[in-house]
Amino acid sequence: MSDFKERNIQCILEILKKKNPATTKDIMAMRDLFPDLCAGCSSGGDVVLAGKQLVEEGMVQRKWTNEGFEWKLISDPEE
Repeated sequence: MSDFKERNIQCILEILKKKNPATTKDIMAMRDLFPDLCAGCSSGGDVVLAGKQLVEEGMVQRKWTNEGFEWKLISDPEE
């Protein structure tokens, strides 16, 4: 996985730790909280691609709402 994509994934994870669940729009609005990690999340498409990877890895759930995609961090079952 490229460093660019990995940073986008980490960006989403850090934002979801602060606001869970969050829409793609929320994530885009909060990316300034993590400028080093979130520099690559310059569009909703970047968020969707990184979020899709997190869904495939079982770390995040995604659902469609009237505001677009909503992303939800799945709690660690060992916690």
